[in-house]
Order: sequence, then structure tokens, then C-alpha cells
Amino acid sequence: MMLAGGAYSLPLIREAMEAGWQGNFPGGNPALAPLTSTFFNMRKTTIYGGSNEVQRNIVAQTVLG
Repeated sequence: MMLAGGAYSLPLIREAMEAGWQGNFPGGNPALAPLTSTFFNMRKTTIYGGSNEVQRNIVAQTVLG
């Protein structure tokens, strides 16, 4: 979904941080805004899984010889 949203799925609009900003979300769809942060949040679970698998292999090699 993030790839389909393209630049519209950016998690941060710097101009929106300024006081008095009256702009709209890019593309007019605020539902696309959290896609990137959700993508990176889910990405960390794949890193956890890979790290756990490496640790299991090291322990198995040590125990089994």
C-alpha cells in the first residue's frame, strides 16, 4: 500500500509543524499519512525474526557440536 501511495504516504509534512498551517494533506487523503510508519513498524518484526533464527542456529551448533 505504501508503494501505491507513493509520495502521498509520507509520515511527516514539515509545513504542518508550523503554527497556523492551513494546508491539506497531499492528494487530499489523510488515510495515506500513516502508511510509511506502519510499514517500518512491521519491518522491525522481520528483523526480530531473523535475529532469533540466527541465535537458534548458533545455540544448536554449540549444543549439537
